[in-house]
Amino acid sequence: RVIAGARVETADITVDASTQGGFTASAALRNTDVLPSLLVNGKLSETQNLRFGATRTLARPEYRELAPVTFRDVLGGVSVTGNAQLVRALIDNLDLRWEAFPNEGEVVSVGVFYKRFDRPIERVEQAPSGAYQATYQNAVSAVNYGAELELRKPLGVMGDWARGLTAFSNVTLMASRVALDTTSGLTVTDRERRLVGQAPYVVNGGLTYASESGRTSATVLYNVVGERIFAAGVTPLPNILEVPRHLVDLSFRFPVAGSLTGRLDARNLLDARTRFMQGTLEREGFNSGRIVSMGFSWRP
Repeated sequence: RVIAGARVETADITVDASTQGGFTASAALRNTDVLPSLLVNGKLSETQNLRFGATRTLARPEYRELAPVTFRDVLGGVSVTGNAQLVRALIDNLDLRWEAFPNEGEVVSVGVFYKRFDRPIERVEQAPSGAYQATYQNAVSAVNYGAELELRKPLGVMGDWARGLTAFSNVTLMASRVALDTTSGLTVTDRERRLVGQAPYVVNGGLTYASESGRTSATVLYNVVGERIFAAGVTPLPNILEVPRHLVDLSFRFPVAGSLTGRLDARNLLDARTRFMQGTLEREGFNSGRIVSMGFSWRP
């Protein structure tokens, strides 16, 4: 099965910004883009598929990234100045995925991907007068590539005690390389590095239980994202890195009486600390706390 097409997007963005001191400035971004796509799905057997995709997407700057005025981050208190010269980024995507469904409820999937960015937008921080200042700029280009593995397996084959249990996991390994624009006057710390915000790995896992009636279910979720650059540093400052943190969430659904059901959700059970490191210095760190919510629903 082949699906082909193209999406045409026209953007006409004007941002008028002003500061408390009365300074005003404007920025504009106007583009018309043709975004083609090609999807090919092949059925190798009754239980196996092979999927290929080639698409073009885009990423536009946020209003605050585009507005050439200075504001302060709510967290961290860093002064941030937008850049009226930003342009939208174009992304060419190639994906190839093999997937199999050996038995009912089982999934095995292996995929590889490649992405090429034209003018990706990155956050850059410097300290020209002793105080941290951030801005945004377009890199020249970047590439991002990696592989993804997905598994899903009911555990009932282990015995009656495991009936209703299903384990699942998703692991992504990635690498990226960016070509920087050094003509704007910023002397970057690393001329060769990965993209800002790009983690080398993402791991998701979980265990879910569902009763035969389906009215009772419980799920435990685990997630960790590898170390990633939050903001690129300008000489002599190193890059600011967001440190990995381990997240565990719990979701529970249960019957109460008749058509009344209950729901209990708990997030960030480990109260994992968010940390941003610059060299050996913790630039910013906080614990967001555990979130527990409970609710009830009734259907006639």
